[in-house]
Amino acid sequence: MQDTLTTLAQHHVDGEKFMQLMKDTAANRFDDAFWAVWADWISPVLSEPPQIADFGSGPGMLLQKLSDRYPQAHLMGVECAPWMLAELSGYKVIEHDLHEANLPIADNSLDAITAIFLIHELTQPIQLLQSIHRCLKPGGRCLIVDWVRAPLDEYIASEAREDIFDSDTSYETLSNIFTHFMEHNRYSRDDVAWMLQRMGFSVLENVPLQKGRFGRWIVEK
Repeated sequence: MQDTLTTLAQHHVDGEKFMQLMKDTAANRFDDAFWAVWADWISPVLSEPPQIADFGSGPGMLLQKLSDRYPQAHLMGVECAPWMLAELSGYKVIEHDLHEANLPIADNSLDAITAIFLIHELTQPIQLLQSIHRCLKPGGRCLIVDWVRAPLDEYIASEAREDIFDSDTSYETLSNIFTHFMEHNRYSRDDVAWMLQRMGFSVLENVPLQKGRFGRWIVEK
């Protein structure tokens, strides 16, 4: 797990600040469009009470919104970053590095799993996808949203707050931008869909979001 925590610390730079950013922007991630997708694709497969896990749950903003919608649901979060775990309360929380197998959730036990802006954090996502497939019930579904590959000029235009070619731009700024570029551009939408199909999922949806900056996938076991 230590390698993952080191990578996350480099990626997030300031864990506490990044956690607050996740809180502040949760309403944008989990907006009416998100819940419309949820109603179309995830709600129909939920049992009573629903069994739902959020993989890479961060400070638990999605879990909180799910708790409001499904007060009787069995909800759990899976997270390994200590600055996120400190914020998780009121739910079953599993401290686990999703690079690794042996996630302590029973086989075929979950109606739905969410993985929101998680895959790009992983240096390899295969064991995450294996865990998702193992833990879902037959007919269960997973909702995935993440960064996808974009041309460098488009990425810089959207992320840089200054002209990076200006001689006064600091090394720290340049390093931060290009480090995040490498992490946010690991896979194309079709790369992710291919991995999901090879894992044995049926890919029900594979669509671009935010002018192609992000992707969304709905898969079924």
